[in-house]
Amino acid sequence: MTSKTLNDFTLSGGQKAVVWLLGLALVAVFVSSLTYRMSHPGNKVEFQQQSKGGGMPGGMGKGMSEDAMKHVRELMERLGKEPDNMEIQLELANSFMMIRAYGRAQTFFEKVVSAEPENVQALMGLGMCFYQAEQFEKAAEAFDKIVALSPDDSMALFNAAVVKKYYLHKHDEADAQLKLILDNPKSSPEMKKRAEEELNRDAHAE
Repeated sequence: MTSKTLNDFTLSGGQKAVVWLLGLALVAVFVSSLTYRMSHPGNKVEFQQQSKGGGMPGGMGKGMSEDAMKHVRELMERLGKEPDNMEIQLELANSFMMIRAYGRAQTFFEKVVSAEPENVQALMGLGMCFYQAEQFEKAAEAFDKIVALSPDDSMALFNAAVVKKYYLHKHDEADAQLKLILDNPKSSPEMKKRAEEELNRDAHAE
């Protein structure tokens, strides 16, 4: 994962919203890391995607949106020449996520997962698409698959736990996954802090 500095935003209201936070890093090639935070009363679910294209989220200005769409068109052209290229498929999925075209993103994430069942990036993105579509069982399943592949992935554990806690009412499972984050020395201090906050928060308080 690339390093990132994020500021916290607090949203209120009865409807879930999406807050887009962008961090940039340079690792051999330019890589942009986009963290999606979806807020619902009483919860926070975080998603992290990586993209080599450097496109920007569609909700961050007309110029940025146009750049993102241009990047999508370029990727579609490349895909026409290399229809079996999973790297392009994944980049397209991430790009559609950036412009909040979740249905289109899901299509490409599913293609990547079908060809590469252990692709963690694709599974994470697919989980977010299911969340957006309010298919919470499938979202939790996608995050749990990541945990099965990478038990130390604290973000996947956190995502799975929050979906289970607030949407599936599987509180015991959620608490168990949050405790795994706290007990794992490889978990970052930030993720441990978030896990502890969730463990102490009543799912029905708000």
